Amino acid sequence: MTPKQIGLTIMIDITMSALSFMMQILAGAFGPNHIAHASHAPIHEEVYCLALNAYHEARGVGMNEMLAVSQVVMNRVESAPQETTVCEVITEGPKRESWRTRKNKKLANHKRVYYPVRNKCQFSWYCDGKSDAVRGMKGWEDAVLAAYLVYHGYGEDRVYGAKYYYAHASIRKPVWAKSMKVTAVLRGHTYLK
Repeated sequence: MTPKQIGLTIMIDITMSALSFMMQILAGAFGPNHIAHASHAPIHEEVYCLALNAYHEARGVGMNEMLAVSQVVMNRVESAPQETTVCEVITEGPKRESWRTRKNKKLANHKRVYYPVRNKCQFSWYCDGKSDAVRGMKGWEDAVLAAYLVYHGYGEDRVYGAKYYYAHASIRKPVWAKSMKVTAVLRGHTYLK
C-alpha cells in the first residue's frame, strides 16, 4: 500500500500512538486553550488547528472538500518566507486588545488578552464573532481524519498548489481573487493561487 491511497485501508498504516492521538482529539483532549502560537509546535496541536479549520470551513460539503481546505493551509505553511506553524497561518490577521486589559496600564504583557478583529482574518470562522465550538461528531471526525492525512502527506494535492479559496456557493468572486489563477473548483469552494 502506498501513502497516496486514501480510504479505510489507510488505518492499517496508522500506528497505535497515532490512533491513540486521534482518539484524544476526537474526545476533546486538545481544545482551543491548547492552540500553539510558537514555532516548533507539537504535532497534536498542529493537527488540532488544521482539523478545526477543516471543520468550520468545509463541514457539510464532504471529505474531499475538507482535504482540499487542509491542503491550502499546508501550502501556505510550506511557502511562508519564515518558519510558520499551521496554527499561525489559521489565526493570521489583525488583533485588538481586550478593553478589560487595555484599561490596566500596569498589567504585564503576558497577561494581556487579544482578540481577532472581526471579519479581517484569513479564515472567516476565526473572526466572525460566532462560537468556534465543535457541534456534531460526524463532521468533527471527518475533519480530524482529513487534517491528519493532509498534515502527514497522504493523498495528492487536489488543489494544485492553491493558497487561497472562497465559497463560490455563498459569494461572488471576491475582488482580491480577480488577478489569481483558478487551480481547482470543487463542490463548495473555488481554489486559487
